[in-house]
Amino acid sequence: MRFKKLEESSNIGAFLKINKMELITENPQWFNDALAKDHETKFVEVNGARIEYMEWGNPENQSVIMLHGTNAHAHWFKFIGGMLSDKYHFVVMSFSGMGGSDWRSFYTRDTFVDDVWGVVEDAGMENPIIVGHSFGGMVSLITASKYSKEMSGLLLVDFVVYRPEEHHEWYEGRTPARPPRIVEQKEELLQRFRLMPPQSCVNQYLVDYIANHSIRETEEGWAWTFDPAAYDGLVIGADHSKILSELNCPVGFYYGEHTIEFNARSGVKGMSDLLPKGSPIFGLKDAQHHLMLDQPLSFIENLDRLIQELLSSST
Repeated sequence: MRFKKLEESSNIGAFLKINKMELITENPQWFNDALAKDHETKFVEVNGARIEYMEWGNPENQSVIMLHGTNAHAHWFKFIGGMLSDKYHFVVMSFSGMGGSDWRSFYTRDTFVDDVWGVVEDAGMENPIIVGHSFGGMVSLITASKYSKEMSGLLLVDFVVYRPEEHHEWYEGRTPARPPRIVEQKEELLQRFRLMPPQSCVNQYLVDYIANHSIRETEEGWAWTFDPAAYDGLVIGADHSKILSELNCPVGFYYGEHTIEFNARSGVKGMSDLLPKGSPIFGLKDAQHHLMLDQPLSFIENLDRLIQELLSSST
């Protein structure tokens, strides 16, 4: 399945090139320094669930909140918060049902929007820029449909907006989730951890760090941190292009050069046609869907630049 999905894209050559490189397993010093940056881990109750978030920087600086993808969590972006802490009031969070946040009995796309805005308000973020990767891109777009007048900008990271006639419901026909899998040894889950959608990543130290924070200890043993039922019946909606056309804040698009998120008919041009005229668009070289893991330092450098472009557009 892993190779099949990659072969269906036009980027198999790039995958093979990366796959032949020697994995980097030791933490670079910049990564250790970023993780050690002063920050606070906090929780806010939103509609009966405690939501986990991490906060860096001076609240008087421009606020930026970054939203993660499917089954991910705040730790995916902890190094990014540390690297940008001197310039921004930076926040990362875990949606309910993921990471260190509480699970719920059911979820809708508005559930996750409420999670986001509950964190925004608790952290005192005024006119934030919301950065959403993948599933977090969908949530950030729906959040902007409600709060764009109170935002300085929206940056969609490898989340592609399609027209209604091209829309695909991600979770339609999904088999209801089984109860969480419990194993006796943490190592068993660490060995099974994979990026989804599947891809190679030369920066194994980042994958290992994320994997270690994707597992929780229970009374019975070890389990993943995400709620397997979080997507049961979840509808993402076919209104994304309409929302995009009606936003009251600047919006940009940041994608991996070798992403598999584009379909056969809608590539970068498809997104540029839907985005407001003059919206910043940038493709990160030698990067796939998880572009912040493929090229972490380049990702951060260009993230900073795109944030500044959005801020220039909002003034």
